[in-house]
Amino acid sequence: MIQMNKFYKRTIDGYFLPTNLLYTPFILDDGNKMCMKFVEDKEYQPNSNVHDDVRNWFFERELLFLQQFQHFSFVPKLYDFDIRKKEIYIEFNNETLSEIINDGTRNIDQEVKNWKDDCNYILETLIDSKYYKMALYPHCFFITKEGKLKTIDFYSIVPFNERYIERKKIESIIGKDGAYRFDESTNDGIIDFEKFFKITIIKHLDKTWKINPFNKFLERVKW
Repeated sequence: MIQMNKFYKRTIDGYFLPTNLLYTPFILDDGNKMCMKFVEDKEYQPNSNVHDDVRNWFFERELLFLQQFQHFSFVPKLYDFDIRKKEIYIEFNNETLSEIINDGTRNIDQEVKNWKDDCNYILETLIDSKYYKMALYPHCFFITKEGKLKTIDFYSIVPFNERYIERKKIESIIGKDGAYRFDESTNDGIIDFEKFFKITIIKHLDKTWKINPFNKFLERVKW
């Protein structure tokens, strides 16, 4: 039996916490693969009340965009998936930007040269392809064994032409820390994810990054 350990992010305050409310990330013992398991796990997410239909909806989106974006160099390799078990296996590496930046003893600029440019390239490429990506936290970016920067959490992708989503459809995923983004983006029960994305860039990322690589992206999200 392959041993798998749950992965926790290192926060800006130095704590280790669950990475999300939707899936439990298991790291295979060689450290090079992640199993994203989209099922309820009260041990990993004790405060999560995400409904199964919402979790399944995001599982389908994660798999869809992982498959669709395999041609991008910054997208992890999709190794396997199991629809019945709600599992997706992807390329990974325990060394995320979160672990490096929030360690307190390491220098990200020395260890990962051009990391800011690489982060912006990823986001600019998606935007130019007419997709928003909402999950832009430090733990969403990892360094491959070859030293390349890649990103995860494609369930957070919203195509430009699907920017309006009913809030009640995803209400149970809204956590308290980021609730203001949903509130400011909601009108008559509909979330405008273009507005949500702009709020994320303008207001939210400084709360989650000690060194925010996306500041130069502010010019692209002017109202």
